[in-house]
Amino acid sequence: MHYNPNSPVWQFVSLCLRYFILNLFFLISIIPIVTIGPARAALYSTVFAFSDNDDINLGREYIRRFKREFKRGIGSSIIFVVLIAAIVFAIVFWNALDTNAAYITLPILIIFGVLTFLTFEYYYPLQARYENTFRQTLRNSFMMPWACFGYTLGILAIDVAAGAIFAFTPYLRFLFILLGFAWLAYAKSLLYLRAFQRVSGDPNTPREKPDYSLPSASIQ
Repeated sequence: MHYNPNSPVWQFVSLCLRYFILNLFFLISIIPIVTIGPARAALYSTVFAFSDNDDINLGREYIRRFKREFKRGIGSSIIFVVLIAAIVFAIVFWNALDTNAAYITLPILIIFGVLTFLTFEYYYPLQARYENTFRQTLRNSFMMPWACFGYTLGILAIDVAAGAIFAFTPYLRFLFILLGFAWLAYAKSLLYLRAFQRVSGDPNTPREKPDYSLPSASIQ
């Protein structure tokens, strides 16, 4: 078989290898759990950059961007981890109680959990794309799921589809572990970029200097 690096087959193999390395670095960097925030920010920052230039070294870019995002993201990451853990614990606790108070408390906790998850879903892609304070990024990530509700549904649909594939197709689980998180981030990044375009202009428009601001006034 003649080796042709420009053939579609070898291009696909090369792309899979690059995404495998990116996925591996992401998995390693979330082992401490509290680093999931900087890891997600670095992952999305990398796939956003890949959308602009598919020749970049994904592994090297991820490491560079993880170092950059770590300081900005570790504080918010700890907050999200503690908050989500507290919500899960509270839901499990109240669900085990067969009382009238539980029937009132559980719906409130579930609503609060959904709001927290959606905010978490948008927070780190926003951090990866825009230069803002924690407070402003948190505010934007709380508002954007509703300001761009159609894109939010698409992002959630990708999450649900990925979860279903992992749960109901055992023969694809190994492939998902090898490539899934990186490919999932890339698929969702296409919707995130469209959502960002809606509130702050076209992110793919060439600029002399990248625009990393997301004024709160742009989200109605």
